[in-house]
Amino acid sequence: MNLLIITQKVDKDDQLLGFFIDWLRRFAEKFGKVTVLCLEKGRFDLPGNIKVISLGKDKGYSKIRQLSTFCFLLSTLKYDVVFVHMNPIWVVLGGPSWKILHKKIFFWYTHKAVTPKLRLAEKFADVIFTASKESFRLPSKKVVVTGHGIDTEIFRPMTNDQRPMTNDEIKILSVGRIAPVKNYETLINAAKILKEDGVNFSVSMVGEAALNSDTRYLASLKSKVKSLNLEDNFRFVGKINNKELPPYYQSHDIFIHLSKTGSLDKTILEAMACGMKVLSSNDSAKAFLSTELIFDQDNSRELADKIQAVNQSQNDSGLRNYVMQNHNLDNLINKISERIKS
Repeated sequence: MNLLIITQKVDKDDQLLGFFIDWLRRFAEKFGKVTVLCLEKGRFDLPGNIKVISLGKDKGYSKIRQLSTFCFLLSTLKYDVVFVHMNPIWVVLGGPSWKILHKKIFFWYTHKAVTPKLRLAEKFADVIFTASKESFRLPSKKVVVTGHGIDTEIFRPMTNDQRPMTNDEIKILSVGRIAPVKNYETLINAAKILKEDGVNFSVSMVGEAALNSDTRYLASLKSKVKSLNLEDNFRFVGKINNKELPPYYQSHDIFIHLSKTGSLDKTILEAMACGMKVLSSNDSAKAFLSTELIFDQDNSRELADKIQAVNQSQNDSGLRNYVMQNHNLDNLINKISERIKS
């Protein structure tokens, strides 16, 4: 069976989408031929039965040219089924042709937003995969909850001989796109409280500001940190490739998950897989974290108190086990592939 995959970017150096390279490698093991259409392609090393075709955003092509290329390829490429990753517009644009050609449409989507495009995509899709019930908010009998795909061989705890010398500093980590929806103000305010309480701590914020509005937001965060005299406590790391993230998880103590997206983020699962202690204000985390690890998204005092309390607790191996059982990459690809082939 030949599989057509449509995704935004194929680039192992991309912080947000670099993980998809591992998806493609595993799909290559399940299908005879895999063709990938993407808006942009960067660096990658993939098996010979995968062909990656860019629609030209990386070359500066206009949206009209990208669309015309997309439509041309749909009618000329040889494939049996379609798997669309995340963006509902491709399901909407390709859906009529695929229905005429009797091609089944499989769609992966994880976001709380329910847009007109998503509603229309739901009509065309045969099966919709999502990471958790909170990750797809449109009622549909087509939805299959699969969990996320975390490579637990890469995202794993340090061995004892790898562990650095420790001191009394609490090393706090946050990973994700720098954007208002991530609610970093709560973390900064909690840091101010920790400093007033005499706590020795540092905060590493890993992530890039992708949009102009995000860049302005990042500038406001840095300004806030400076105004609160927290510059010695904060480090804005910037963009880190997905495969280079494990050392950050492994070398920090507590992962803070502040996103207001409502859907289940991969980052908290990666942190758990690496053996970190975690705290979250996200609704989706309430399904698998104890109340001691949940805080109100706007309550900086509660977050500061829980950072100190969690720091005194033992690491919970059950968090990594949860990821291995429910969000393992091999299990995810097996579930998706079996459903596509059925």
